[in-house]
Amino acid sequence: LDWDAQHRPAREQLVTLLLATGRAAAAQELLEQGMAVAPGYPAFALMLARIQVEQGQEIAALAMLEQAQASPHTSGDVDISAFIATLQQRAGRHAEAAQRFQQVLAARPLEGRWWVGLAISLEAQQNWQAARGAYARAMNGTSLTPELMRYAEQRLTALRNYP
Repeated sequence: LDWDAQHRPAREQLVTLLLATGRAAAAQELLEQGMAVAPGYPAFALMLARIQVEQGQEIAALAMLEQAQASPHTSGDVDISAFIATLQQRAGRHAEAAQRFQQVLAARPLEGRWWVGLAISLEAQQNWQAARGAYARAMNGTSLTPELMRYAEQRLTALRNYP
């Protein structure tokens, strides 16, 4: 990185090593520098957001990701959009989260965890029928851990009593 500050793979590898050795602050600084030299690189934004979330800085992570997504290089990145939706949901911004989850699901309709995210936000808005449909779709998708599958099943069962 001293020779080439824009060498993305070297920066990513060094961040990974720093995180593996418990040096999150140094990794965060390295990513912030990386975003300054390569502002449109989605991997840096995602890695930095994960560190911020682990440190309890969810609002900062959301603001940074929303700003990063304004870049023409990252505007269509579905992973960033899904992470934004998750953070919007945690912030209680369920209408925005549901809309964003629907957008990313249009790109990857089999992503079960995103269906669960959509269902949670729909349920928070008391849109019971749509939430049931999203939980059902989640269980037919991919990427669900056994815990997330059980959660979707439990919520789907619980929502059967709602109109």
